[in-house]
Amino acid sequence: MPDRLSPPATSSPPATSSPPDTAPPPDTAPALGTAPPPDTAFEPDDALEHMAPPTLDTPQPGRRVGLRAVLAGAAWSLGRTWTAAPGWFLAVIFSTVLLALIPALQVHTVAWLVGDAADSTSWLDLIVPLILLTLLVCLTEVISSVQNLIGQRAGLRLKRRLDLEIAEVANRRDPAQIADDRMHAILDGVRNDTYHLSQSPGSVIGAVGAVLTAAALAFSLWSFSGLAAVLIVLALVPTLINYGWSATMQDRHFEAMGTHSTRSRYLMEQLVDQRSALELATLGSGPLARRRLERATLEHDRLMDRMLALLMRGDVLGGLITAVLLGAALICVIGESGGAAGLSAGILGIISGLQTTRAAGYAMGDVLGNTPRIARFRELKDAVPPYETQQIISVCEELAVQELTVTYPGAERPALQDASLTVRRGDMVAVVGVNGAGKTTLVNAVIGVVTAQHGSVTVDGVDLSTLTTAQRFARFGLLTQEFGRYEMTVRDAVALGSPRESVSDEEVWAALDAAHASELVRAMPDGLDSMLGQQFGGRGLSGGQWQRVALARIHLRGAGIWILDEPTSAIDAEAERDVFAQLRRTKAERITVVVSHRAWTLRGMDCIYVVDDGRIVESGTYDELMAAQSRFAEIFAQQAD
Repeated sequence: MPDRLSPPATSSPPATSSPPDTAPPPDTAPALGTAPPPDTAFEPDDALEHMAPPTLDTPQPGRRVGLRAVLAGAAWSLGRTWTAAPGWFLAVIFSTVLLALIPALQVHTVAWLVGDAADSTSWLDLIVPLILLTLLVCLTEVISSVQNLIGQRAGLRLKRRLDLEIAEVANRRDPAQIADDRMHAILDGVRNDTYHLSQSPGSVIGAVGAVLTAAALAFSLWSFSGLAAVLIVLALVPTLINYGWSATMQDRHFEAMGTHSTRSRYLMEQLVDQRSALELATLGSGPLARRRLERATLEHDRLMDRMLALLMRGDVLGGLITAVLLGAALICVIGESGGAAGLSAGILGIISGLQTTRAAGYAMGDVLGNTPRIARFRELKDAVPPYETQQIISVCEELAVQELTVTYPGAERPALQDASLTVRRGDMVAVVGVNGAGKTTLVNAVIGVVTAQHGSVTVDGVDLSTLTTAQRFARFGLLTQEFGRYEMTVRDAVALGSPRESVSDEEVWAALDAAHASELVRAMPDGLDSMLGQQFGGRGLSGGQWQRVALARIHLRGAGIWILDEPTSAIDAEAERDVFAQLRRTKAERITVVVSHRAWTLRGMDCIYVVDDGRIVESGTYDELMAAQSRFAEIFAQQAD
């Protein structure tokens, strides 16, 4: 049964079916050509986390699911399944056609059997139709079971392929898209929708199979009652209209349901996640978080109950109309069939028609609901540029920032204004300031993560805004405070610093030596093959040890400009001195920009730029700035003592 109350991952109408209770296993996929499971997950819209919680009293504008969009989505689904698993796909098509024809064959076989039973004097005269009817029943069971297994395999392969494509999309995003919260939310929502997307081909095949079954039944009933045959086909119409209306109506209210569902999921994650759960436990705030989760869940359930009431009205009305049409078809069969054989066959056809109507409605409901999901997936793929491999620029002579100004959307004043600085190869400079002064904005504008409204950034006279993303990033090695803790082998975790396909062990060891992390790795039983992180049974590391591995990635990268944001914030004082001593010894190889809050690390800098209230207010060496009783001296006076 389709997922009737599940809101879409983005601003698209949801699928259609009864309310779910549990989520599908993450590594399973539905069987193609079969009805989807009733326990499909409620997938929230992660893009709604930044929106105010709407209510059903203020619905959002809905979009009708047009025939062209439905056909395009269906063609896309079938095409992707053919690409992912052509053999399995053909097997599902073949089995679906067989299952679609069997009910019509059963109608004629029953008519044959009943007719012979009325005229024969021995049961031996019935042996052939009995065997044929038994074979048809057995064939239905066998084909259904095999089709289910084949469909699961094809759906699973499609889901894997879609997951890889989403990974490719994530990899191709440019810096502005990576920093865009809404883009991230949409990507996350589409990622959560791969189960539904892998379900779409099965829904399309199921819908076509149900229509084919109805057509075959109508053809088989035509000899008994032409009007009954027409009514069997018309019985599909109310169900299809109801599901189409349901998808459009839910699209108008998906934000309200998605917002509360997202909040519930977020609060649950805080209670389950190891780090946040530990903090809540030490604070004794777990019960408070649980109560907030309960309130969010209750509000979500209240909205879902109201939605369910609306859907039930549509289901009751559509069901009544369908029942009237099928009842009329039954009356026609009784009145026109002429004999027990025709009556028995007609009744069987009507019952099969009822089952076909349900199957067609469920399948078409999923097709309608998955259509906007497919459109969103395709739009997301088209929104990101083609991937370009970085070619690392290892020598840069000069970095020049001229009057750089950045104003974030919705802000009344610039976060960075008229910032200018020049750093040459061999220089090691620092950017300092209080929290919120604009240091991170300056760094992000230099590398291109945020867009400056005014000013320029040039490297060796080349304006970086004229380069592609890959060309711009190829000049930088960036280490942020939120460095990645990649739970891989040491070799793989360090090799992530370079875009090259192959990195030698000698290069990895050299990078570890430069980051003062080689002794740590040599103490591990498997050396470079040692797994980092406890999630996969590897070695647990302290924050400082993780930071050294991250610093090793920058050494391995070997870019011409290094930007290090608190590169030793998690490292002990002795190791920090060693790291900065290494940076000073090798500074002639590159341009080095350090963001730091520790006064002693600034003493060896060639120049310090002080950022205050979005502006670079002063610059100089440590001694010059401290002697001048400057803003720098105010910030670091206590540390200097």
